[in-house]
Amino acid sequence: MQGHQHRAMRAIALTISAAVTLSGCVANIPEPVPTTASEDAIVIEHAYGTLELDSPPERVVTLGLLETDVSVDLGITPIAIAKFFATPDGVAPWLAPELDEVPEIIDTTTTGANGAELDVESIAALNPDVIIATTYSQLGQYYDQLSAIAPVLGPSEANYLQLPWRDQTRAIATALGLSDEAEARIDLVEKQLTTAAAENSVTDGHDYTLSLGTPDQIKVMNDPADASVEVMNAFGMTFSRAAAALPGLGDGSGSAGVSEENIAALDADIVMIGYFGSDTRTFWEASTLFQELSAVKNGGYIAMDLSDSTALRNPSPLSIPYVIQSVIVDQIVPALQG
Repeated sequence: MQGHQHRAMRAIALTISAAVTLSGCVANIPEPVPTTASEDAIVIEHAYGTLELDSPPERVVTLGLLETDVSVDLGITPIAIAKFFATPDGVAPWLAPELDEVPEIIDTTTTGANGAELDVESIAALNPDVIIATTYSQLGQYYDQLSAIAPVLGPSEANYLQLPWRDQTRAIATALGLSDEAEARIDLVEKQLTTAAAENSVTDGHDYTLSLGTPDQIKVMNDPADASVEVMNAFGMTFSRAAAALPGLGDGSGSAGVSEENIAALDADIVMIGYFGSDTRTFWEASTLFQELSAVKNGGYIAMDLSDSTALRNPSPLSIPYVIQSVIVDQIVPALQG
């Protein structure tokens, strides 16, 4: 692909004079013919600017989980992908079976939820045709630097956590020149959700909370527009009203902070908590107030693997089937039946 030649050409300013006057006469110069975009040209407006490509890209870099999932699901293996923090090799468990070999890993997170410093020079050395970063939380900080390397696709809205997975899938597929293929994948996942909901109807009518346990507080999801809610709604489950009423942390995580004395705010038919470390889990589970939660008493408490909770909050055509089996069938259904 000649992506970099195209970008260099776009950077050259062309000035055309419509008429030239010589000795009081207008020179007989043909009017310039308006240029039209190539049939393969791709233009997408997003929250941070505009993606412009002359043709579908070949060398793709993805800076988020969903971006990687969609690309791979459409048959495009990126030359580099964002690191998944919860596995030793940096590859999400729902993605690993789809890869023949692991691409270069780009560290976009550190332990916990704090952002790592992005190695922009390493990305530049990869010579990408496009950088897809629709769920990269620090895109605003690095957008200008990344745009100097290659065209960048950002989210349609700055708060990517609220964007439906279908819309993000379509945007990424458009950037890859694979829009038609995306619709087929979306239809397939929707059918999987419908079938699984019918086969696991015990979930219908129950509410839930989804949280992240840290040493200082439990961060409970309190955003009813979070991308995970739509997946849970497909199984007839409702997001806890008590959690939704909690004041947010204001850090863009779509979460509220709950201290030990206020832990009752987490309670629901199903309480799912992922923990950063076994010591953190032990601390919270040893709390008398924690043990008083009805979900704990009734078997509705699920100590989630961080891969599972991450998959749930980052729905994609690859992670949703994983959630159906690993979260719904293997954990929530037994908890409700038990």
